[in-house]
Amino acid sequence: MLVASLSAGCFPHNARNRTIAEITEGAVAVTGVVIEGFVQSGADCDMNAHAPGEPPIQCKQDASIAGGIGVGLILAGIVGFIATISAAEDDDTKPKPIEIKAQPEPGPTIVVPTGNPPATPAPTPPPAN
Repeated sequence: MLVASLSAGCFPHNARNRTIAEITEGAVAVTGVVIEGFVQSGADCDMNAHAPGEPPIQCKQDASIAGGIGVGLILAGIVGFIATISAAEDDDTKPKPIEIKAQPEPGPTIVVPTGNPPATPAPTPPPAN
């Protein structure tokens, strides 16, 4: 997973490959968290009875190695994610300049009367009783 994320992160001009890298790096970090969830700690080794013939120190060494692998995966995922994001090109979000064109000022409006004057309304008849 780490190799895939690093090779995909080498393409800062390709959004698809950056997305693949980000998903892979997230998966690496989540894998580290899952490993840390299942690893026994040194205290677990002291509490549990060790297998016959196995020295108690072997359990602590195994827990230490697995814990280191989990932390390493978490750090690799986070550092890779940061590197992928920082290597990406900025989106072109510059606003376009607004062009202002001079418009001619309107002149005076001249109303030319037409041949027919407006009709006057007919008077309303008085109300009938």
